[in-house]
Amino acid sequence: MTTAVLERDTPTPAAAPGTYPVPPGRGRWRLTLHQRTYTDTLPATSVIAELALARSRKLVQAWCTPATLTFTLDGLAPAAKYVQELTTEVVAWRWDDTAGVDVPMFRGPVVASEDDIDEQSHVVTFTCTDYLASLARRIFTTVTASASPLYDQDVQASVIVQTALTAAPSAGTPAFTPGCYLPFGTATGAAGGVGSVVPVNGDGSLRTVLSGAGRSVTFQGNAVCLTMLDNLAKLAGGFDYDVAPFSALCSANAAGTTDALRIFYPSQGVVRSTPTLYFPGNVSVLTRSVTSADYANYWRSLGNNQNAAQNAAQVYGEAWTNDAIAGQAGAVGLWMSGGQGNADQTTLANLQAAARGSLNVYSVLIPSYTLTLR
Repeated sequence: MTTAVLERDTPTPAAAPGTYPVPPGRGRWRLTLHQRTYTDTLPATSVIAELALARSRKLVQAWCTPATLTFTLDGLAPAAKYVQELTTEVVAWRWDDTAGVDVPMFRGPVVASEDDIDEQSHVVTFTCTDYLASLARRIFTTVTASASPLYDQDVQASVIVQTALTAAPSAGTPAFTPGCYLPFGTATGAAGGVGSVVPVNGDGSLRTVLSGAGRSVTFQGNAVCLTMLDNLAKLAGGFDYDVAPFSALCSANAAGTTDALRIFYPSQGVVRSTPTLYFPGNVSVLTRSVTSADYANYWRSLGNNQNAAQNAAQVYGEAWTNDAIAGQAGAVGLWMSGGQGNADQTTLANLQAAARGSLNVYSVLIPSYTLTLR
């Protein structure tokens, strides 16, 4: 089986929407099952089966969070026996009606399954996560400190991911290769010093200069790679990140085989005036919700004082808005949060940046909208 591929980050559509309708006998989405490999591999060479009978397919992609794909199969379906936890991966393709090819929207290993069996049926629910989630299962086995002068945060992000890609025990040997392989590619023409991540602008185009935000970070032993990447991203002046499967941004020798772990600076996304969403019209159902559960106008980030003494002074950073002080009519009052802490941080500047970065996100009470398109 062969699959035509249009990379998700291709900048220009080939034709007007609807020029190439979804081919007969299939839906807009397709799922294919692949053997996990531990080297750069074209998807057509690792495919095991097409999961044409998959039902209840759901792909969740959220801000700075690993993507998750779930689907169900009849336990007696021929393809069900080939889906194996950890040893196989699933690719979700979406038909592009402007180019007439499938676009890879997700790739990740099968990490969980659940069988529901009764006298009449056998249904299996599978869960997959993209390879960004794999960073949550990679840790620093030694203390790693950044050198002086400060490393750019793009470079620090690369250090974190490179640690995951070259995992080894504390003694340094043996290296866990090829088992530690993750399909993250490099980018030709990207900013220097970022070999394992792909720096991009808000629109997803390749960034040829570093962010300019210098960071000094010490990664303690047992620090989780994904947690460290997320903490770095959420500093004031930080970045957004995601993974684009089979990305054209990757180097020529890896294009079509590797994913791009994209570092968006200053943030992901651009302001668009189209398409226009309106109700009633192309929006049929609208839900608006507001919650103050995560709202905070004072934030305190607690660090590591590197002192075992019980009464040693805490190392911390804090930030607040004027709303936390104001008391006139219409004021919201004080809402404090200690966050989850930054136990690996010992630098006051980083803790202050962490507090300001969290405050930038949580000090605005933003409604959430759920739209159902007609």
